[in-house]
Amino acid sequence: MRSLLEIGPNAAWVLLAVVFAGIWVYALYREDIRNPEPIWMLLLAAGAGVGAFLVADRVEGWLPTSLYNLHGPLQSRAALAFLVIGPVEELIKFLGVLVLVWPWTHFDEPMDGLVYAAAAGAGFALVENLEFMREEPAVILSRGPAATCAHVLFAAFWGAALGQAKHLGRGWKRLSIVAVGLALASLAHGAFDLVTFSVNHELTLDQGRVIQIALVGVCLVFLRWRIRAALKVRPFQYRRKQEAPPR
Repeated sequence: MRSLLEIGPNAAWVLLAVVFAGIWVYALYREDIRNPEPIWMLLLAAGAGVGAFLVADRVEGWLPTSLYNLHGPLQSRAALAFLVIGPVEELIKFLGVLVLVWPWTHFDEPMDGLVYAAAAGAGFALVENLEFMREEPAVILSRGPAATCAHVLFAAFWGAALGQAKHLGRGWKRLSIVAVGLALASLAHGAFDLVTFSVNHELTLDQGRVIQIALVGVCLVFLRWRIRAALKVRPFQYRRKQEAPPR
């Protein structure tokens, strides 16, 4: 992977990419009205997303190049979307938040799962957008709103599950909720990418856009539902005084 510093002369475009990422994080952050998260924790989650991109890029690079034949049969493209890109990228984003953010006592209410997932998704999308911008910086005008939104919405599935799971005791319920969240995130991500791969094959550009807009709409409805549900739950009660969430 070439250094992202190669975009240096196009600093204004890079700044625009950062702004798009920040807008989507703020959109979730402003919903956390009960106990807003520290900015440094949001940056930590975003950093987890940046690291997730680097790891996912390396993992996907290890796979056979034959998997990435986007002009091959539909079943090959579907396998790439649903069995490789979707699960690999969502799982690694999730693991980044689980390792770097979950242990902190700032993670003290279900809404936090959505906020930190959004930050990780935006961090992942930011680096991905910068990669696309190396050839044509102006591509951020289309990828900035769309790709960043998509990654944030995909992450919301496992973010909501992670926030809900922390409210539960240890056991199979916690694991099953997280597993379902990850599966839904991978499915949504894979479906979005498969539509992209199918344009100029099974789908026209306009048909692809309509399907992706519909998918994004479904994800937004889910996100709105989980935000409302999360805000109804009180912050977690920690058992030990030293674990009490900061006031």
